[in-house]
Amino acid sequence: MTTTMKSIRTQALVLTLAALISPPAQAGVIPGRWDKVSVLEADVPVAVELKSGDRIEGQFLGLTESELELVTRSAQGKIPRTEIQRITTRPKDGVGDGAAKGAAVGAIATGILGAIAYATYEGGDSSFLGPMLVFGGVAVGVGAALGVAADAATKGEAIVVYKAPGTP
Repeated sequence: MTTTMKSIRTQALVLTLAALISPPAQAGVIPGRWDKVSVLEADVPVAVELKSGDRIEGQFLGLTESELELVTRSAQGKIPRTEIQRITTRPKDGVGDGAAKGAAVGAIATGILGAIAYATYEGGDSSFLGPMLVFGGVAVGVGAALGVAADAATKGEAIVVYKAPGTP
């Protein structure tokens, strides 16, 4: 094998390893571009930071050539594009998955406790089955409630959909 071939293979190997080791590129928002805002669905909750430092939270209604249409708790209005510093939104995440995970934990805990009770029960009959089913229902309900509470307490990271040119 020639020295040139070894050099090319070495360079290819080094570039491949560098690409695999380097952190993945994150698709951020391009300053001054309204592309991500224009594809938002109506009524999506957004937070608009103005160049004046004020912050307005509301639901996105639409985007015109010169203004952002927004509805807040108290009013509906239009904000000039030139006044906007940054627009963020939160990912949609209901609490249903938290309820399902909590209920599953309650069911698993009941199953484990039931298996332990069955293995250690000395009477030989299954008279503990009725109380165990009641306990299981309560455990699943409590687990679901705790799952909903935990899921509601954790919010997803804000997603930037617009930032003005020169915004850090």
